[in-house]
Amino acid sequence: MLQIRDIRESDYKPLYSQMKRDFLHELAPYFAIKRNLENNIYNGFFLTEDTDKDIGYAIITAPENLKYSLINYFAISSEHRSKGYGSEFLKIILSRYFERILVLEVDAPAKNAAPDDKDVRRIKFYERAGFRVIPTKKAKIFGVDMLIMANIADKSDEQFSAREIMHALYLPALGSKQWLRFVDVID
Repeated sequence: MLQIRDIRESDYKPLYSQMKRDFLHELAPYFAIKRNLENNIYNGFFLTEDTDKDIGYAIITAPENLKYSLINYFAISSEHRSKGYGSEFLKIILSRYFERILVLEVDAPAKNAAPDDKDVRRIKFYERAGFRVIPTKKAKIFGVDMLIMANIADKSDEQFSAREIMHALYLPALGSKQWLRFVDVID
């Protein structure tokens, strides 16, 4: 049976080792992730089966005073991919944060990317879960060209500013100096 468990302090180092494999070029330093988990800026969860087998993980920024939350990291172990675990985990996260708009970043695919390109497949995965791309002229986060997506399919009448959303979500974790250095979003 699938369950969620909180990431504990004893999980930090082995989790970070896994994250280095999953997020090669877009991973915050260990000390920053550890600090943000300890200070409750990040919420961290494992998806487990039978409570002893970690299948995937998610780290989410969820400031109490915002209607937005950022899925910073979301991954399923390689041996469990393409088996429906990611969809189930995302459904659980969406139900936990049902009062919020969940935001995430995906690598922008190359202009001529094939339908089976991993970035294109990742976008399609999130679209099936109700996420849509928030239009931007530019979204470069930690030096990586990104698309910003949110579960806004049923909120088409609202206006969303990707820059305002990302500013509100990243500022608590980074501070203003690092925000200016690492997050470049233009609506």
